[in-house]
Amino acid sequence: MAYRQELKYLITGADRALLLRRLNAAMLPDPYSTPDGTYFVRTLYFDDVYDSAMQDAVSGAPYREKIRLRMYNGDAGFLRLEKKIKNGAGGKKPEARLTPDECRSLIAGDYAFLAGRDEPLLRECYAKARAGGMQARTVVDYTRAAFGTSQGNVRVTVDSDIRVSRSPAAFFEDRRIGTPVMENGECVLEVKFDRFLPDYIPHLLSVSDRTRTAMSKFAAGRIYY
Repeated sequence: MAYRQELKYLITGADRALLLRRLNAAMLPDPYSTPDGTYFVRTLYFDDVYDSAMQDAVSGAPYREKIRLRMYNGDAGFLRLEKKIKNGAGGKKPEARLTPDECRSLIAGDYAFLAGRDEPLLRECYAKARAGGMQARTVVDYTRAAFGTSQGNVRVTVDSDIRVSRSPAAFFEDRRIGTPVMENGECVLEVKFDRFLPDYIPHLLSVSDRTRTAMSKFAAGRIYY
């Protein structure tokens, strides 16, 4: 699996509104989107007994990885375990589908079922769990607007109303959970692409207040608590 290039920025709530108008006019909306043009993402992050993933994220280590469980629009019928790998400006994301019962087992710390799965990621997670390297820690909620284009396989996302809960068991709750962690309505803008970024994209994303960041929603949530 090849690395994709990733750029990340903090933007204001006012600039989010401007960007969404531009993106809607120039790019295709994500298929997950609801009629209002956004969708809801809930992510449960795992870490080891030494908080290694959090420490790497906070320190900005050139190479870092984290295990996470993800659900979209509250749909427990589509659950995905991912390993997000960050290597410099590049990233990739091996993944595997899980059932709700399997996810509940992970949250409870019961990893035995992973030993019977053939997917490389799940075999790796089983080894990590046996070594104390996979414990459910933090749930992060946010609203996402996402757009794409086939040129350069570009994907642009804007995440807002980012909230965090330290209760892994809240992952399946049918409501918004957690406490907001961003100041003054800030949002996170991410741009991902393969080999090149079309010239019009940087102009499209030009706003009055945009700050390049390595900010991780996972790290922000862990630091908050």
